[in-house]
Amino acid sequence: MIMHRALRRRAAGVALLIVLAMPMAALADPITKNLGGGWRATIFDPVYVDIVVDFVSIKNDILVIEKFAQFVGVDPITGLPKPVQILFEQIESDKSTVSRIVLTDQIIVNHTGIDWTSYREELIPTESGVQTFNQALSATFSIAPFTTRTYNGISSIVDFAGGVVPNGSTWAPGVESGGLYIDIDLESAEKPVAFTLKELPIPEPGAALMVLLAAGVGAVIRRR
Repeated sequence: MIMHRALRRRAAGVALLIVLAMPMAALADPITKNLGGGWRATIFDPVYVDIVVDFVSIKNDILVIEKFAQFVGVDPITGLPKPVQILFEQIESDKSTVSRIVLTDQIIVNHTGIDWTSYREELIPTESGVQTFNQALSATFSIAPFTTRTYNGISSIVDFAGGVVPNGSTWAPGVESGGLYIDIDLESAEKPVAFTLKELPIPEPGAALMVLLAAGVGAVIRRR
């Protein structure tokens, strides 16, 4: 699938975002986008995250979206990158709402100062209802340089591993082929249905600690 023009522009502007991200972060409020297909999405870190609609079809019961995400630095307490979280909310009747959302053509930038050895995607219900990754339909979702994908027992979490996304590089899951399919149970859930997509890169054990120690030493030297 051809990468959406809006995401190409975001990828081309990564270098500028790196310079502006930190001062802009304090000024950026969450934004909400109407995606169509009965869904809207709230992006909590719009400086670092964006999504665009590829296409939507009520008849075919599907909404396909593309995503840009940039991870910058690590949390000084946990030593881990701050997770990306996107809230999806149903805004139409069940009849006018698709029950399948597909993530494809993603641009994910690693500016955390550490290499990633795995990456987790998790579906978190806000109230009730069931949202799961469709393992069969997601089997062709390209994840290179990762080589393995492991789901939890209820298919609400998937971990990509068996590879490395180096610091300073861009990872493009889904660009080569396939999509990550999310199935939403609309009938048995209280209305409106809402859930959060949470994404978290996981560094090599000990790598984040080294970054934090280096930052602390640098701060001491600057004060002296």
